[in-house]
Amino acid sequence: MPLLSKWLTKTRQARILGQVRGDVLELGCGNGTFYGLCRERIGNYVGVDYSEKVIAEASARFPEARFLKRNLESDELGFEAEFDCVLMIALIEHIFNQGFLLQQCARALRPGGAILLTTPTPFGNDVVHRIGAELGLFHKSAMDDHIVIYNKKRFQTAAREFGLSLGRYETFQLGCNQLAVLEKRAA
Repeated sequence: MPLLSKWLTKTRQARILGQVRGDVLELGCGNGTFYGLCRERIGNYVGVDYSEKVIAEASARFPEARFLKRNLESDELGFEAEFDCVLMIALIEHIFNQGFLLQQCARALRPGGAILLTTPTPFGNDVVHRIGAELGLFHKSAMDDHIVIYNKKRFQTAAREFGLSLGRYETFQLGCNQLAVLEKRAA
């Protein structure tokens, strides 16, 4: 694993850990690592990933949780107002059909719920990540797979489109990554 990739993952997770609450849906859950960090503080958990292999691994590691295989580009999630928190940690920038996915997330949220997203900033993606990948500090393939890079204005626009609001926005990791919290109005 490239030198800084593991550190970046841990700091992204730490940035949102304190905001995770209630019943949680994590998209791009991988083998359930983030669930392992926060399982004591949440209610029900559903993890979703496209890889059958990692879903099987996560299910074996955490039998008390629920893990589903879905193609986030095209498969409906099938949840209606079931979650307090939807997580997308370093995921949205890898999705072509982002509108479809955000619509599914908004539908899955209970009133008062929030979508927590981390993603590179334009500066982090276009400058720092590119140089770091060339130096072997980050995965080269990760940057190549980035479809759309968000900024604060794009998060505000996306939130409005799906009946949400941008409740919190901040950059971290020296301005290279960002956290956006898209909130659904309480009933």
